[in-house]
Amino acid sequence: FRTLESLTLPDGVYGGTGHEFQHISDVSGVMNTLYSFRKQRPCLWLKDWYGELSEDSPDWYDGFDGEDIFDPDRIPFEIRLVAAGSRIGYRWESRDDHPCEAIWLDPEPDLDSSDSDYDEYIEELQEIEGQVDIFRGFHQPPT
Repeated sequence: FRTLESLTLPDGVYGGTGHEFQHISDVSGVMNTLYSFRKQRPCLWLKDWYGELSEDSPDWYDGFDGEDIFDPDRIPFEIRLVAAGSRIGYRWESRDDHPCEAIWLDPEPDLDSSDSDYDEYIEELQEIEGQVDIFRGFHQPPT
């Protein structure tokens, strides 16, 4: 039998790529399920997966710039997977690249593991953390 190498679920499937969530709180369960798929099939990486909060969601709110002009691209209502070395997580991001802090699904790698693996993890972790700016301290959209 061949091994599953790719998994693409359409947005109409709950948790599929591009799925619109009705509540911020729904995301963690879906992410844990996707993480389980990844743990069962390590070669399976859903790098193009994303989700977003539905504009019909009661959790949705409008973003305004300094002049009170609606700017929906500022609010982190998209969800993307992130990886630092072998560690997998996800984070909320705005359309104009302002992410929240990552929510990690894997524990931090052991410092005693292969030096190159841990060094790669630290380097990629610093890059991910360095991308967080205005939403530092938030793991999901501020409410």
